[in-house]
This record gives sequence, structure tokens and C-alpha cells, in this order.
Amino acid sequence: MENEKFTLLIGTMISLCLASILSLIPVWQLIFIAGIAGGIINKKPKFGALSGALGVGLFWILYMIDGVFIKELYGLFDLIGELIIGSSGIGWLLLLIIIIMGFLFGLLGGVLGSSGTNLVLYFYTTHKSSGRKVENSIKSSKS
Repeated sequence: MENEKFTLLIGTMISLCLASILSLIPVWQLIFIAGIAGGIINKKPKFGALSGALGVGLFWILYMIDGVFIKELYGLFDLIGELIIGSSGIGWLLLLIIIIMGFLFGLLGGVLGSSGTNLVLYFYTTHKSSGRKVENSIKSSKS
């Protein structure tokens, strides 16, 4: 259990750092890679999902805080919310939706990374042992 908590923390930190590095590229879809990297560290998919979601979600929260307080983009969010919904003062809802999307993208990436790692390891160990059985049967049939 202690090892799982440690890998959860390491996976979250890797996911957070990779999300911050990938934010320098103007393609937001690459954020899945940060979630996948956080998920690869963990063996269980639930911890991989949590690691990816926490890493990417925390980064998006920090990114939104930077946008609202440093760059003063809340007025733009409020204007876009007014255009979409038709009522003013809806900028907070757009910020909340963006943060939830960050958590969901990280969650999906973490599940994909952890499950993909488990799948590859399963097939690697299965085919490795079945390959040896085939080699042994070929050797025994030749002699």
C-alpha cells in the first residue's frame, strides 16, 4: 500500500510537470500525453486515473488562476459566457467547465496509460513463456 501511494505521488508530479511543459506547445490535445505518463507509473488503473487527473487538473487550475489574476482574462470569459448563454456573469461557469475538462482529460490519459502498460506487460509475459514452450517442443522433436 505504501508503494502505491508513493507511485501515485510520483505519477502525479510527472503528470503535472509534463502538462506544464506541453502547455508551451499551442496544441491543447497533447495534454493526454501528460495523463498517460502519469498512468504509466501506476500499476492499478484506478491509481493511474487518479494520478493523471490530479496532475493535469492541478495544472489547469494553476493555468486558469494565472489567466484570471495575472492576465485578467475573466472579462473575456464573462463575455464569451454572455454570448453563449445570453446572461452576463457566467464567466465562472466557463472556468469551471475548463477545469473539469482538464480533470477528465487527465483521467482518461491516466486510465489509458495504466491499462496499456498492464496489457503490454501481460502479453509480453504470456508470449515469452509460450515462445519458450514452442522452442522446447521443437528441440525435443528434433532429438
